[in-house]
Amino acid sequence: MIPALRVRRLFHALETYQGVDVFLTVVEPWLDEHTDAVREALAPLAAFGGWKRTEYEPGDPLETAYALSRVSDALIYKFQPLLPPGSDTFWAHDIHEPECWPQITRDQYLAAFARLGMAPIADVAFEPFFHEVVHVEQDDDPQAPVEITGTVWPGLMFGEMLFSRTGVTVRSGTRHLVAGIADQSPLHEVFMRRHRETLDGSLACGTNSQWNTDFRRDYLTDAAFHFAVDEDPDSDRDILGRPRRLTPAERSDLVRHRCLTRPLQDPDAWNSASPGGRLTLSRDPN
Repeated sequence: MIPALRVRRLFHALETYQGVDVFLTVVEPWLDEHTDAVREALAPLAAFGGWKRTEYEPGDPLETAYALSRVSDALIYKFQPLLPPGSDTFWAHDIHEPECWPQITRDQYLAAFARLGMAPIADVAFEPFFHEVVHVEQDDDPQAPVEITGTVWPGLMFGEMLFSRTGVTVRSGTRHLVAGIADQSPLHEVFMRRHRETLDGSLACGTNSQWNTDFRRDYLTDAAFHFAVDEDPDSDRDILGRPRRLTPAERSDLVRHRCLTRPLQDPDAWNSASPGGRLTLSRDPN
C-alpha cells in the first residue's frame, strides 16, 4: 500500500471515530503499523533541494505530506477557538463536519508526530515562516512590532522543511497586522481551521481527486527563508499575462503569511488575492 493511502485511511478513521480515546485506539495502533513506511516516504523532503518532482506518480512525497497535513489539521482542530457568533459556516466545514472530529492533548499530538520524524518549533520571536496568527490584539501605537502573547497549538519542522506553523495570538500595531484581517481573512494553502475560512487545492474536487493536492513546501536554511519552492518565480503579471493588482509588498506578505494582513492599496483586488510564486528572503543576521 502506498504511504499516502495509509495516511488517508488514518484521516478517515479520525473523521468517523466515536469513542473516548482516539489516541490509544486509533493513532497509536496506526503509528505502530505504518510509521516506518511513512517516514521513508517523507524523507526526501527533509532537506532543501533534496527532492524535486520530475515525473508525476500517484501518492508521491508531496501528496503523502499533504495527506499527513490533513491528519495534523484534524488533530489540532479542537485546540482552536470557535467561529464568532453569527458567522457563516464555511463550505469546507459543511463538507467535512469537523466539529465531530475527536480531541487529543498537546503532548499526544507532539508524541505522534515525533515518531514520524517531526520536531516542535522552538519559542522564538514572531516570524510568519514559523507562526500563524490566530488572534490580533491591536496596539494603540500603529508602529508597535508584533509580539506573541500566547500559543494555541504547536508547530512542527521536518528537518529543514516546515510541516506546520505554530498557532499564536499576538499584539501588534496596524503597520504590521490589522485585527479582523490578519486573523480573519481566508487562509490559503491550508486544509482546515475551526475559527476561519481556508482555501486549498482539495476544495471542489471529488472524493478521490482531492487527495491529489500537493503539500506547499517552505524551507529554513542558514541563509534564507524559502517559501513555496515548487512554484514558479513570482511575476508582475498573472498566468494570463495581466498586470497583478497587488503591490510587490502585498504579494510578499500574502506568500509569507498565507493570508492578507492589512487593507490593500486596491480594495477591489480583495476577492481575487491569492499567493503566487515562490519567494526567498534572506534571514536577519541578528
